[in-house]
Amino acid sequence: MAPDVPGAVRRVAFVMLALCAVAVEIAAVDVRPVWESVGLAFIWIGAAALVAWRVPIPANPRAKPPVWVSLVLLPLAAGPFAIPTYPLELQMVLGLRNVGLGLAACAGWVLCLRLACVSSLFLILFAAAMTDHPAVLVLLGLYTAAGGLWLTLAYWTGLRAVLATSEREVQVEVRGGRVRPPWVAVLAVLVVVGCTLGVVALGPKWVVGTLGELMPTSGGTGNTDPFARYGVGDGPEEVRGDNAKAAGMVETDKMIEDNKNSLIDAVNDMYGPPHKPPKEQERMVAAGKADVIQNHGKLPENRSASRDFDTGRKGPKNPKTPGSGLARGLFEIEGRTPLHVRRVAYETYDATAHRWREGRKPQSRYLEADGGDWMRLSNLREPGPSWYANDDAHKLKAATLRTNLLPAPPMLTRVRINKVDKPDYYDWDFEGVLVLAGRRTTPPGVIVHTESRTVRPERLSADAFAPALSAPLLADVPAALREPLARTANEWAGHLPRGPEQVFAVVNRLRAEYALDAGSVAPLDHPHPVLWFLLESRRGPDYLFATSAALLLRALDYPTRTCLGYYAAPSAYDPENGHTPVKERDLHVWPEVQLRDGHWLVLEPTPGYDVLPPKLPLWERVRAALAAAWDRVRRNPVPWALALAVLACAVALRRTLRDALAVARWRWLPAAAWQEQVRRAARIVERRAGRAGAPRPAGRTVAAWARSALPACDARERFARLAERAAYSPASAEPDDARAVCLEALRAFSVRALSSAPKEPT
Repeated sequence: MAPDVPGAVRRVAFVMLALCAVAVEIAAVDVRPVWESVGLAFIWIGAAALVAWRVPIPANPRAKPPVWVSLVLLPLAAGPFAIPTYPLELQMVLGLRNVGLGLAACAGWVLCLRLACVSSLFLILFAAAMTDHPAVLVLLGLYTAAGGLWLTLAYWTGLRAVLATSEREVQVEVRGGRVRPPWVAVLAVLVVVGCTLGVVALGPKWVVGTLGELMPTSGGTGNTDPFARYGVGDGPEEVRGDNAKAAGMVETDKMIEDNKNSLIDAVNDMYGPPHKPPKEQERMVAAGKADVIQNHGKLPENRSASRDFDTGRKGPKNPKTPGSGLARGLFEIEGRTPLHVRRVAYETYDATAHRWREGRKPQSRYLEADGGDWMRLSNLREPGPSWYANDDAHKLKAATLRTNLLPAPPMLTRVRINKVDKPDYYDWDFEGVLVLAGRRTTPPGVIVHTESRTVRPERLSADAFAPALSAPLLADVPAALREPLARTANEWAGHLPRGPEQVFAVVNRLRAEYALDAGSVAPLDHPHPVLWFLLESRRGPDYLFATSAALLLRALDYPTRTCLGYYAAPSAYDPENGHTPVKERDLHVWPEVQLRDGHWLVLEPTPGYDVLPPKLPLWERVRAALAAAWDRVRRNPVPWALALAVLACAVALRRTLRDALAVARWRWLPAAAWQEQVRRAARIVERRAGRAGAPRPAGRTVAAWARSALPACDARERFARLAERAAYSPASAEPDDARAVCLEALRAFSVRALSSAPKEPT
């Protein structure tokens, strides 16, 4: 008689169908509360559980299920059709879900078990394709784990012998007294290891791209090949040709003009329009600058004062959702992130108008040819004792920029554009803000190669920062704000020595005690938004964080400024093409402090934003990781000591633990055939004898070895006869005492007993 389907396999199959039932119910109406969908699904799961409780275990699992099984499945399948609000196709899927639950309830028959597993796979794929609800993704992960467990149990219990189309014993092929080596398995392992090493050597991105090119795409499947060229499924990655507006990282010589300018619109969309000042105040502002920022899109030239930034705003009317913005972005970055890309630099804060005024334009280009289309910045002074790590390289490609900005990271040292090999082609809008000279827009498709420095904060010293006397304008605090800001700055950092301790104390205080809230803006009648933020609300948008940090550092005599630009977050990284797109919604405001060598150090007082970490060599990264691990151990000595003690015990007792696990598997996960169960017990005894110094020689049968190597006792002879019968007798019914004999042998022939007992001569 064929053995029945093990209960563990049946139960795991039912769990898989239960997970699918919940996932399908959530996908059917994903706007419904999750708990309601789970409750509806559990009604059908409970009904199937009652059926499973009443269905008997068949004597022959390979037999055809009886007719009454169909009568059980019909009511379950017809249940969803009683819900008239669901479309017909959804009712059919829900009916299939119930049929799958019924099949899982009747999984004692092999046919029902097979159909239940197949239907579960279809149902989970349907749910994952119908919705991106987070609960469905969680259920998909649980289903994957349950499916892996089901396959493992099926293998461990020898279920493949039951599910095979013909019943046969799996014999160990012997040639000349030796077991035939598993050449197929060895070859498979070598192929997997070789492929893994090849992927590591060539790079995953190159391998995926090369294999993807072998698959033809017609554009009619609804999917997009990122490197497709023609047809409905054109991909977004650029290849050489006329499609210059694609955003892939391929050099292009196309020059397309676009006179639109959306910077001011983007600022107002994200932060809200500025407060309109009273007429008396408006007349006090020279050249009418306080009002010009509201002239959406009417920017006369790049150097227009309309880019002044107002810190008194009404707040965004409709805050943009994370999914809004352009499809691919204004530009894309290939390289490490987070990264700040400046657009406008502000140097003077007007406390009367509540706004930052644009910085000055450098008087010289400060660029010189460096060979191979590279341009090197020539205005930077030598830093002396270096506080820099390794230089970093990035590639930034313009896509839909509507200004002549050349996107570049902070602390730029070299820049290159293909075939743009003269300094006259470049210009500075502000210090550190590079633009194309004589152009109104940066052509789509232009790739900017950059090299920039990265700072090691722990190496900064007091003389790393520029003195306030070198740039009095950058250390100026409006008279109306000077006293409260100086008092706050001294309270936060006045007791610390000048240098990085003071700078980072101000930054860390803002990050720790203030909350980012884009919708929190100063009242219309408040005279100073920055004081309202610092002393009253303690929450606000990023431009109030940046303004507060800059003015507080100025009160401590550090030359600072604020910058408006774009923030490339690591979370925006696209693993498909290896780029980080930057969109209009990534506008950000941050402060910077000037270093002695002319570079500007980016600071991030806004919670949730970070600065690019230093680029360290491999050995320093390893050392830093070890230091961090040791610091964690030092701060939590007791748990780590216990963990190390447990690990040491596990290593010392690894053979004992392996033996205990093997015995537990033998007892609780028996093989489908009794012969295999006896062979498992024999292998456990063989390993014990090998540890005791009496391994089984090659070519000697288990029975002959047991009679000569194991201690003399009644259990030895019974175990030897049983092993001989399991190895050579034809398929037959299991002996009544097989399990008892094996248990007696496992108990009698321990490592200690085998080591201490005298061995009989061969």
